[in-house]
Amino acid sequence: MDHEYSISGRLWVDNVDSVLLNQDCREYAIGDIVFLLSPAGVNEIQISLRDKSMAVSISDDKISTCCADLSRRFASRVRMERLHEEYGNANVFNGGSDYEVVCADSLVCEYDNGREIAFSKQSV
Repeated sequence: MDHEYSISGRLWVDNVDSVLLNQDCREYAIGDIVFLLSPAGVNEIQISLRDKSMAVSISDDKISTCCADLSRRFASRVRMERLHEEYGNANVFNGGSDYEVVCADSLVCEYDNGREIAFSKQSV
């Protein structure tokens, strides 16, 4: 079975250009984890891992801490998600099999100005 891990997020601000104008604001690091910040819309900034292979080893607590810290730093609302998908053979209606997601779990956390407003874990 194969496993796929991803961590991503969104940061909502009044003016994306003014936030990302400063080179120091295009990356956010906490310890050895580095997130890239890039424009995603008029008032949205996309948050992604610089090194996608690190997603497997980042804890839920660390994701929540990053989310809260980014929210405080930019005095805005931030939402971060971690998704783990497990791929394997699944039965299909005609008796055959297909290689697809057989199990998935996710974490979603959201902070506004450093205050937690949502935190949930789900497994499917």
